[in-house]
Amino acid sequence: GRNDDQVKIRGFRIEPGEIAARLVEHAAVRDAVVVARQDRAGEQRLVAYVVCASEAGSDGLDGSELAGTLRTHLSARLPDYMVPSAFVHLAALPLT
Repeated sequence: GRNDDQVKIRGFRIEPGEIAARLVEHAAVRDAVVVARQDRAGEQRLVAYVVCASEAGSDGLDGSELAGTLRTHLSARLPDYMVPSAFVHLAALPLT
């Protein structure tokens, strides 16, 4: 185990907090958390949990539109291996 939050996915060391920070830069995002989760095949994948900013009008976006918008936003700022494979819209992040 590491003392920091880095995870290793497909041979790359990734800091999920850095990805979350780039997500929050988007006007449609109020808060975000990125974690590494195992898929059914046992592979590690990045998943972004996103709370939308209601003042940005992002509540009207459906899941695929929001995911596409955020994927494009991150692709312009981060390497491909740091773009999450899934985006989950939440009403609020759990505090515990």
